[in-house]
Amino acid sequence: MANQGSPRVSDQTRSSSLTDLVSTGARLLPLQLKDELSMVKSQMTKKGITVGIGAGLAVVGLVFLFIMVVSLIVAMIGGFAQDRPVWFSALMVAAGALVVALILILIGVFRIKAAMPLVPAETVKGIKYDLGYLKEGNAFDPAEFDRLEAQKAEDKKVAAEREEERRKAVAAEDKAAKKRGEAPSHATVQSPSYAELARRAQLRRQHLGDIRSGLEEKTDVKSQFSAFTSQFKGGQPHSSGGTESTSPTAPYHTGARAGQKANDASGYVKEKWQPLALLGAASTAITVFARQLKK
Repeated sequence: MANQGSPRVSDQTRSSSLTDLVSTGARLLPLQLKDELSMVKSQMTKKGITVGIGAGLAVVGLVFLFIMVVSLIVAMIGGFAQDRPVWFSALMVAAGALVVALILILIGVFRIKAAMPLVPAETVKGIKYDLGYLKEGNAFDPAEFDRLEAQKAEDKKVAAEREEERRKAVAAEDKAAKKRGEAPSHATVQSPSYAELARRAQLRRQHLGDIRSGLEEKTDVKSQFSAFTSQFKGGQPHSSGGTESTSPTAPYHTGARAGQKANDASGYVKEKWQPLALLGAASTAITVFARQLKK
């Protein structure tokens, strides 16, 4: 009999066909990835709050550092003010700081402008042209491609404007409904909590694992063939779990069913071999007689 040490597979998975298991797995995987991403987003939000608090403390430290710098500047002004008025010394220091700041700011702005855009538009367009030529060959028309890209951008812009108008209209309608004491006509979709996402992801993860074990069991050719040969030879009708070997919830029941059908067919042939032999001989004789008549 087949090895029964394989991972436990649920009865529902065993009773499903191979096509159903594959389609269910393909449907559950995107949902699982979506929930996992939502959980990551939730965790990143919490970490962002922690980082924000840390950044706030760092800003407070920078404020005290700024106070220290101001104190040093006051001390420098006091040093310059030994032979001249204090206001004149402060004005000289401020003018010098302003000149240095303007020079640094201008240099930075020029460098940023020179680097913009970070990804050159010509490079992006060239990559799109390369993909177009690889996809369509000489049939690719860059001018037509540019026209379609411009049309897509315009359609996207129009769709965004319409969506914004629709959102504003819905918000205004809901606000008016609240003023009248009515429920909003457009119910807001509440995002699931992190605990709900974790529980849902865990259940789906277990389901995917069960599907994986079911697929492995159904595609185990050696064990399926062993169940087929055992049932074909009239082996034990029950599996190690106590269920019928041909039951939809039994391990390797596909091979066992095929073996049972083959065994039934073999038994039928053994029981009816004389009539079948007579039928074959009669068919042969009729064929020979018909050929002789034709001649």
